[in-house]
Amino acid sequence: MFRLRLLRNLKSALWLLIVALIPTAIAGLYWANKTGLPEEWRKAIEQEISNHGAHVEIGSLTYVPLKGFLAENVRVFAERERTHEISRLEQAQIVLDHTKLARGEFRLKKIELNNARLSLPVDPKNPAGEALDFSGIHGTIFMTADRLIEIPSARAEVGGIKLTVTAKILGEKHGHGDKDEKHDGKRREMIAHIINHLESWTFDHEALPELHVDLTGDISDRSKLNATFRLEAPSVAKNQYRLNHLTAQGSLSGHLLTVNSFQAEDSRGTISGHADYQILTHEGRFDVDSTIDLPRLLKSWLDAPMNLDVLFGGTQTIEALGDFNLENMDDPVVHLTGHASCESLMFRGVSFDSLETWFSWQEGDLFLRDLTLTRPDGVTRGKALKKRNILQIGLHTTLPATLYKPFFAGQPLEKIIADVTEHKDASTEIHLEGSTDLDDPKAWAYRGNGDVKNISYRGVPVKSANFSFNVSAEELDFRDGSVTFDYTDYPLREAFGGPAEGTAAVARIRYDAGEHTVTVADVVGEIWAAPLVRLFAPATADNLEQYRFHRPPMLNGSGLIDVTPQGRTNLTVGFSTPHQADYLFLGKNLTLTAPSATVTIRDKEVRVDGLTLQAFDGPISAEFIHSGDSVLSGEMNWTDLSMAGVSSTYGFGMKGGGLLTGRIDFSITKGDISTMQGKGLLALEDAMLFSVPIFGPLSKVMAAVLNRKGAGFQMARSAFCTFEIHDGIARTHDFHTATNSITFAGEGAVDLKERELDFTIRLNARGLLGLITLPLRPFTGLFQFRGTGPLQTPKWENVGFTDPPEKQKRVLLAPPPRALIVPE
Repeated sequence: MFRLRLLRNLKSALWLLIVALIPTAIAGLYWANKTGLPEEWRKAIEQEISNHGAHVEIGSLTYVPLKGFLAENVRVFAERERTHEISRLEQAQIVLDHTKLARGEFRLKKIELNNARLSLPVDPKNPAGEALDFSGIHGTIFMTADRLIEIPSARAEVGGIKLTVTAKILGEKHGHGDKDEKHDGKRREMIAHIINHLESWTFDHEALPELHVDLTGDISDRSKLNATFRLEAPSVAKNQYRLNHLTAQGSLSGHLLTVNSFQAEDSRGTISGHADYQILTHEGRFDVDSTIDLPRLLKSWLDAPMNLDVLFGGTQTIEALGDFNLENMDDPVVHLTGHASCESLMFRGVSFDSLETWFSWQEGDLFLRDLTLTRPDGVTRGKALKKRNILQIGLHTTLPATLYKPFFAGQPLEKIIADVTEHKDASTEIHLEGSTDLDDPKAWAYRGNGDVKNISYRGVPVKSANFSFNVSAEELDFRDGSVTFDYTDYPLREAFGGPAEGTAAVARIRYDAGEHTVTVADVVGEIWAAPLVRLFAPATADNLEQYRFHRPPMLNGSGLIDVTPQGRTNLTVGFSTPHQADYLFLGKNLTLTAPSATVTIRDKEVRVDGLTLQAFDGPISAEFIHSGDSVLSGEMNWTDLSMAGVSSTYGFGMKGGGLLTGRIDFSITKGDISTMQGKGLLALEDAMLFSVPIFGPLSKVMAAVLNRKGAGFQMARSAFCTFEIHDGIARTHDFHTATNSITFAGEGAVDLKERELDFTIRLNARGLLGLITLPLRPFTGLFQFRGTGPLQTPKWENVGFTDPPEKQKRVLLAPPPRALIVPE
């Protein structure tokens, strides 16, 4: 009984003790949490965590019933000595092994994180500097006595990306820690740079990117520490460019980051590839296959300079591989080679159906080889090298000449291309090579050769042309070529027939942009002159159009053409032809045979030297000057011209033949005969002088006065006079002709424009005719007649005899020669 009562008392005492201890424990726990758990506990827990490879310093430690210890303001260091802080954790739930704890041993069992925040400095030596911030951390870290650390699943968010981490790693062996703070810093620096870039990207807020990371290995041997990852991003955008369904997977083994595969898509296509990156050396390699809008991706996401004036409208296929160095993350070094093909693109406003090329990108220098650009109207093939700001190209193209205009905006070549018009079956083939400074639009130069067909330049049809050239902002130099002109619709061919084309060999034609002059050297061929000169100087060509050759003459030309109003033109053109040419002279069109001459053009003055030709069945030689103020002047010499032809051309209405010899020096303005000035001489042989309408009526008056019907019809077959022309009126004071019994001397004027006559003729009748006139003395045999009116029908009448000039008197009173000798 005693024993039973004792047992009851002991139980009651125990319950009383327990009841008493509970408030005491609660009070002690409250007091401990208010003042902090003992320093020895914090250090013991810090040492336990350090044994697993994480070196920490706990700011405060409290105990939460039924949950464990709550550590706050946890600082994580890179080494046991706690010199370099590598991260900072706001709070963590620490669970110890209660069995061991009951024996006074602190054995870490797990760490629980619930909506925690983690700050990871990029530079371990500068904890206050740039950091990686992880928020919303949820997860449990299990730790065992055999150094095994296991994370079934931990979640967090960093840089707008959902991060999920699983891990199964061995903690650090005591005394075997791999102090790899430098390399860890490089890894974090790389991650931080990526995170910083993510700040400028936008994601689908309803479906943020997810990054899954799985860690394995041994912290004591970083070379065996491995991480595999998988990234999924439904939508990622930057600078108005968006990629969808972005996925990537890879691994981080030691210091080697490998992306086994990545792929994404945009509205045009997909991109996929592989990559690896050596963190210690900052070097990596990659390969990529793409049908997305890659130039836009590079410009929008990586700020890559793509100032190529190119717009892509169709499929872009790129296959490339290369290497890179990210030692300077803000200015990465990239080497890239591959193949690209694009459809439906536009370059400087010119559309192309396709582009295909092999390419190489070396630190900003771009090299294209086997480049092919196609359009329905031509193809361009070649190569190009962009080295810094210099672009070098070598091309063979059959694209139409008019397409090149946008590539030479503001340059002399732009104006030349603008003057080109293409016709049916036009073609262009050009080989060129050269370079341009992309920073200086005037620093460019190209050389090569070309062949064009069926075009017009400045309205001049060209059937074909081939040439070698050197062109730059300073000059356009074409040489060793030939030009075949198309004369199908040329007015002279339509008027006179002739060949449908003409070819000229061209030694050189050079345009000096600084001087604004064109140098022409040794242009030779059977061509009409005006179309050739019109290629360079339309105003000068207009002057040449007045020489209307029936067929293209043989031309040779050299000189300087001024394309400005500075008056520096000095062009010499020689021509000759066995055929005919028309020329407007004294208001009438003359048909000239076999003309040849040298034409010199100085500013607006056109000089014709050494002109020889056949006209009116006789030879003519002449010199002409056509000045810039529309004044034509010169001299002409002719011998034994057909008087019948002259009479027919100028409307003299003369019957019979005769030969005309003479010369004239003259000037005339704008072809107006009333402005004509000049002087010269005329001699007529073997002509029926008094059958000319001018003198025809005189015959009847003479017959009536002499009372002899036939007296006025004696043949006068030769005549001579000198003349002067003032304001279109020709005057002579020494007209002289004779028959066997009559001597004639005259003076007068002819209005060349109005074609009217005012003439006085005196005659001396001799022999039998003189006896008949005896009743008319005191002027034995001397008579005087005056004719006035139109040249075709003048009115002649007998007038009183007046004292003639001394020179005429000597002619009248001199014995009549057997034949009149006409001086040269």
